[in-house]
Amino acid sequence: MGAASGRKEGADPAAVIERIRELGSGGRSWSLEAAEIRALLGLGAEEFHRRIYAAESRGNPLVSLSAATGTYSQENIWEFVALVELFCGPRTESLLQAAGIFFSHPEQMEILGVFLGEAAAALRAHRLDSEQFSAMLRTFGRFERARDVYIREYFPLEPLMRRAAELYCSERAFGIPQLAEANAIRLLEFFFRRHVLEPAGVFAVLIDRLLRQAQAEGYAEPRAEAGGEERGEGDEARGQRAGMENFDLRLRRARAAMNLDGRALDLPLLKSRYKRLMKIYHPDINPRGLRRCQEITAAYSLLLSSL
Repeated sequence: MGAASGRKEGADPAAVIERIRELGSGGRSWSLEAAEIRALLGLGAEEFHRRIYAAESRGNPLVSLSAATGTYSQENIWEFVALVELFCGPRTESLLQAAGIFFSHPEQMEILGVFLGEAAAALRAHRLDSEQFSAMLRTFGRFERARDVYIREYFPLEPLMRRAAELYCSERAFGIPQLAEANAIRLLEFFFRRHVLEPAGVFAVLIDRLLRQAQAEGYAEPRAEAGGEERGEGDEARGQRAGMENFDLRLRRARAAMNLDGRALDLPLLKSRYKRLMKIYHPDINPRGLRRCQEITAAYSLLLSSL
């Protein structure tokens, strides 16, 4: 038997995973230089560079010549996965997922769904502090400012994200659980930065209640009737008008956004439809799906909170 036929199918990523465990203990950020990854995989410099060059030549979208000298962390996790997979084979993704180093797209949607479920539960349990909101309206003189302060006061995002991450990870046996929790929080923060998640969508039910009180106290105009846009209406005016629309109309639009018109709404159906749609429109899968993803997430959050 020749030497070539006796070669292993791929390098073992265990040493890389163990190094990330050391660096990421307690949920800390980790970072690895390409040279260290090569050493942990037990590869020679010539083979390392040759296979990276071959991958780029084949058109691998995540591996280029710069991979040989790059730095890898959670910020470019997909490039890291692609690099390690290049040398360790197709089992790499499942091993890194099991450790909690990265989440697949279906897992990302699960985490997002858990967060929205936690937010909806918190909204259902919340009793509107009318006196406090009245004081905020008097202090700031504007509904929008008082609304934002009220939401930050009673629904700070960081504890909500932490609870969602803990809940999601507690139901799974990740090899590096604290790192998995930290990564779940980072993922939710990323969704807010990308506007896949937006406070206006997550807290729409509460915002409607606050708006009703602000209208009753004279700090917001009555809702506009549903209809066409006013001629010459600018973006800001359209946004204000949209915020005043009838809440029932927004619920109907949310149903339409999730293709649930005429269906009796319950939690299993809502979750199932959300997962199905997000598999199609996740922005990492569908480059043109961001706007639809935002629409679906806002609709799901609104319907979930209204159950």
